[in-house]
Amino acid sequence: MIYTYYGENSFLIQEKLAKISESYRAKFKSGLNLFKFDLEENCDELKSSLESQSMFSEKKLVFLRGVLSTVEPKYKEVEDIINKNKFLKESDDVILVLYDILGDLKEGIKKRVEFLKTLGEVKEFKNLDKPKLIDWCLKKTEEENIKISRTDLAFLIDGVGCDANRVWNEVAKLSAHSNSTITKKDIENLVVFNVVASSFKVTDALVQKKVSLALEGLEELWQKNEDPVLVLGALVWQFRNMLKLADVKITQAEAVQKFKLNPWVAQKTLSALKNFSQVELKNIYQSLVDVDLAIKTGGKDGREALTDFVYSFLKA
Repeated sequence: MIYTYYGENSFLIQEKLAKISESYRAKFKSGLNLFKFDLEENCDELKSSLESQSMFSEKKLVFLRGVLSTVEPKYKEVEDIINKNKFLKESDDVILVLYDILGDLKEGIKKRVEFLKTLGEVKEFKNLDKPKLIDWCLKKTEEENIKISRTDLAFLIDGVGCDANRVWNEVAKLSAHSNSTITKKDIENLVVFNVVASSFKVTDALVQKKVSLALEGLEELWQKNEDPVLVLGALVWQFRNMLKLADVKITQAEAVQKFKLNPWVAQKTLSALKNFSQVELKNIYQSLVDVDLAIKTGGKDGREALTDFVYSFLKA
């Protein structure tokens, strides 16, 4: 039997493979006929593992990664092995599982998918949209006895994106920190949102008084279609953290412990503090408040307001 699983959702693919492996190991505990190969590595043993006699009359399970994404010569090698071993298509004694983590399918890859469909089950695992990702994650948290509200989970996903692997890793980390009950405050303190991480480039440029780098950072955010309100929120959050630490002599470890900051955020914040006085930080924070008011009242477009903020700050 031949099965093919591919797509951009690495978490769901790995979960599917784990279930197949666990089911196999439950029946055949020796594991002597379970093989894993990667076409990016040397897999000369693939042919012999498929064709050799199974030990102890156990079924054989072979995982092979990279058939769709590999270069044409390596793909042809695998295709030839399959074509020369017609029994693979119908055999219950040998299970071949092909898998690949990849996004958009190019024309050549589409042809490979069509060929694999003639051999057995082919399933694509796409990234889930936000509503489906929330439902999926809530089901998993219930299974793992982790408590988080739908609203707070949506807040987390807005910050890190609809990547099931990233979302679940953050949930697991938060659960370990908060004794299985996750709150919005936990998320705000411990998770570095995508927009926050990207906005640090702007902050770093502001620290160095380099207008071109700060504007470059903003342009990268706009190219990613980041919401100006979220970018502003990230900058406000960063400078608020700087104000918290401005008048206390504190180490990174102490900042993590006392203010519940992510270690990476604590390190970046403490490093940036060396270039500002507390008065300067208060003035910058007030400027960000003014930008927020201008955007909310319709006085300025969000991108324009943030660009003006960068110019005025660096000229000060």
